[in-house]
Amino acid sequence: MPSSSLQALIAALDEVTHLGAASHPTLARNSPESLKLARAVGRGQAVLLSSHFERYIYSVNEELVTLLNTLNLAGDKIPDRIRLQHSIVPIDELGRTGWENRAPKLLDFTANEAWIWSAHSGGAILHDRLLMWMKAPHPKDLVRFFKLWGLDDIFKQITRKESSRKTLWLGVQGLVDLRNNIAHGDYTAQATQADIKRYMRGIRDFCERADRHLSVSIAKQFNVPRPW
Repeated sequence: MPSSSLQALIAALDEVTHLGAASHPTLARNSPESLKLARAVGRGQAVLLSSHFERYIYSVNEELVTLLNTLNLAGDKIPDRIRLQHSIVPIDELGRTGWENRAPKLLDFTANEAWIWSAHSGGAILHDRLLMWMKAPHPKDLVRFFKLWGLDDIFKQITRKESSRKTLWLGVQGLVDLRNNIAHGDYTAQATQADIKRYMRGIRDFCERADRHLSVSIAKQFNVPRPW
């Protein structure tokens, strides 16, 4: 069974498909108005698909953090890569504070943050801290995210052939670039229905495979049953 995050993504993909079916019944297929509508619909689908994809990444991260928090692990049982990322915020705040004003922040750190570096106590991981660095789900950022959860190179993990890996990487990059260009006002950025279907297949394929690998990885790392 897939994660709740993947189930939500698959359901959301129907919205992209439904948007693609939008048309004006009074317009001729090749009329200028019909072509403009098709263009606008394709652009909208690209933005919507990219948003649903990005939401999956944030959602599955939150799902995994919720799992870890229910395990009530001592800090030393949490991988360093997660501990380091989680501690960036309070430590950076300390660094920006003048030495003479650090006492309150140091007290707060020892009371609320130091547990994650302890072998004797547990606490709550804040899921948003683990993804504060991500601006968009570019392939290189996906590699970084999944590495955080124990999968060293997600594109290699979920593909067997270099050609498949390259196709998947370029598909994800193409969608994210298209979405960013549209969002920044590039009126020439567009996608045909064939493009959208190709992007949808790639995103679904990536997420389904990554979802399975995540479940196996978490089970092995923390010696628990597969979460999904």
